[in-house]
Amino acid sequence: MTRPRIRERDAVVCAAGLTVTALASTVARRHPAPDRWLFALVNDHGEARPFRVLQQLGTPWVLPGAAVVAALAGRRRLALAAALALPLEKALEVSIKKVRPAPRPLYVQPTVLRDDAPVEGGSFPSGHAAIAFAAAALVAPDLPSRARPAVLGAAAAAAVVRIGQGAHHPVDAVGGAALGVAVAAGLRSLVGR
Repeated sequence: MTRPRIRERDAVVCAAGLTVTALASTVARRHPAPDRWLFALVNDHGEARPFRVLQQLGTPWVLPGAAVVAALAGRRRLALAAALALPLEKALEVSIKKVRPAPRPLYVQPTVLRDDAPVEGGSFPSGHAAIAFAAAALVAPDLPSRARPAVLGAAAAAAVVRIGQGAHHPVDAVGGAALGVAVAAGLRSLVGR
């Protein structure tokens, strides 16, 4: 695939991710029954301590870490995109939380809080999901095709762990994942591969 076509594809993926995030934000404030049911299923399941490690994929150190690794590997464009991803993701996440505030699960339904599940601040979108999916979407195209599903699966697991901890509803995780993919695709479109 030629570079212009790759950039066009990345721009389309970015637009689609932002559209999914916007659509999910309209659902997040209403807390429909399927979202509440799925939250209860994951949150009531109990604590899965081994999976807590996967939550770390959604912490802010991941994207700068990816930038450093990419720079050391001589992948300057990937390093630049990864370095820009965290400030862009955080700016969008915080803006959405201010414009479309949605309560944490604790204020919507019975919730078991685990680990560092916050009770304050907006719930939509999930920052952990956004960061994990931004990192996965940035690095996946540069990995062997066999490794890509594992990277994306780990990002999805990080989002599910946050639901299990009582920090987010499923729609928050979906919105965060879409936002992360949009950020990664947008930066890849601008910076190139």
